[in-house]
Formats: sequence, structure tokens, C-alpha cells
Amino acid sequence: MKFRLIKDLVLNTGFEEEVILNKGEVIEDTNGEYFFAKLNKVYTKEDLLSKPDIFELLPEIKLEIKEVDQDDEDKIGNWRIQLDVKTSRRKLKEIETFLRETISEML
Repeated sequence: MKFRLIKDLVLNTGFEEEVILNKGEVIEDTNGEYFFAKLNKVYTKEDLLSKPDIFELLPEIKLEIKEVDQDDEDKIGNWRIQLDVKTSRRKLKEIETFLRETISEML
């Protein structure tokens, strides 16, 4: 899991405040643990989740990419086409009739 810092992570040494990580930096886990080198400490996901004012959980995005074969381009299947228009009901019915007639000729 990944977390992003909402604000700077600051360490107060008693003499000065030292910025450990800057706002916007992304922290990734290693085997479920988050290691902060400057603090020499390891934290868990629960530790970071307990500090919502500092850490923001980033959603994980799964991206699947595949090459479409030319044969797949011509495969026949069920498809949905959605069209958003701003019009009256009367015009909408005319558009629907036109589309049905035109599309039936193409199929």
C-alpha cells in the first residue's frame, strides 16, 4: 500500500525542527512495513492509518494492458452506446428514430 504525506513530517529534536519527509511525498511498504530511515523506526499500515491528518492512503490502481488482435476488431458482440444530449422529449424521440434507422442499415 502507498501513503502520501498531507503535510511535512517534522521531527522536533528539542533544539530544532527537522523535516523528515516533505508534503506530497509517497511512502511505499516493504513486506507490510514502512521504514523511516531518519527516525530509524518501522511502522505498520495501522500506524499510518491512525494519523489521517498526516498520511493519506492512496488507492491502488490495477492497470491491465493487452494488445488487441486485428481479428478481435471484427468480432461481433453486444455493445452499448450511450449519448448524452440536451433537448426536448419530442426531439429526443426524433433522434432515437433516426439512430435506429441508420444503425440498422449498418448492422
